[in-house]
Amino acid sequence: MRDRSGLLLLLLVVLTVPAMAAGTAPALADPDLGQVKARLDALAAEQGAPSSVSAWYVDATTRSVVLALNATPRDRRDADYVRRARDVDPSVRVVDGVGAPTTRADPPVYDLVGGDAIHLNGTRCSIAFAALSAGGEPRAITAGHCTNRGGDVRGANQQPIGAVRSSVFDRTGDWGIVDAGPGWRATPSVAAEGSTTRSITGTATATVGAPVCRSGSTTGWRCGTVTAVDVTANYAAGPVEGLVLTTACSEGGDSGGPFVAGSSALGLLSGGTGDCTTPGGTSLYQPIDEVLSTEGLHLVPAS
Repeated sequence: MRDRSGLLLLLLVVLTVPAMAAGTAPALADPDLGQVKARLDALAAEQGAPSSVSAWYVDATTRSVVLALNATPRDRRDADYVRRARDVDPSVRVVDGVGAPTTRADPPVYDLVGGDAIHLNGTRCSIAFAALSAGGEPRAITAGHCTNRGGDVRGANQQPIGAVRSSVFDRTGDWGIVDAGPGWRATPSVAAEGSTTRSITGTATATVGAPVCRSGSTTGWRCGTVTAVDVTANYAAGPVEGLVLTTACSEGGDSGGPFVAGSSALGLLSGGTGDCTTPGGTSLYQPIDEVLSTEGLHLVPAS
């Protein structure tokens, strides 16, 4: 009789070993991929990753290091960076169409205030008033001789406000309209005496002899009286009609700033004579009602 004990033992061993599922492979560690990713970190630290690159990371599923792009490289620097990343190691895999990450902190919001400085094309001017379009989009009003070359406008804090939307500096008037981006809030305020602000509740038309005040980023708050209306100023660039002449002084950089009477908006600084150091300086302003009606805007209502 054959000894069946050996056969029985063999069967027990076979039956107790777990079967491997069909189509699966044992998980393999990829310790070298972490080193490849570290080399991409070093490349970014050395060159600075361009904005077309969203991220890079180890993808355990494909056993590769992914370089994620949010757009096809747009210029030579982008393309060169992708080439150098691929040269780091053959395992680097470029994936297109991955959105660029953004931080989740609330972005700062800045106020548009009449009299505050704006910068564009290497010059400084001032905001007259914040306004809203018919659709509620915020705008900044300033002088047209400040905006007549177009371009992007920055605030006194050097943060981008937006692009010039329209500009008039000819016989018909002197004003410019600037789009205000999402980081800016339209307010009814103008900078007044000292560090105070004044809330504007509407518009008005000043007559000869009426008291007026103006605000600007160079000379601040200055007051005077109206001496003439419907003035045509003959600037070097040509005449501008329909301005109002006042005894309020002003200087370079004040252009575009607001003229007010009490809580009413009157206009925005166009030009003048003299300065605020020597008595006798004058200022001319562009009436605000013409600007609002022509551009389809309304001032921000006071809360």
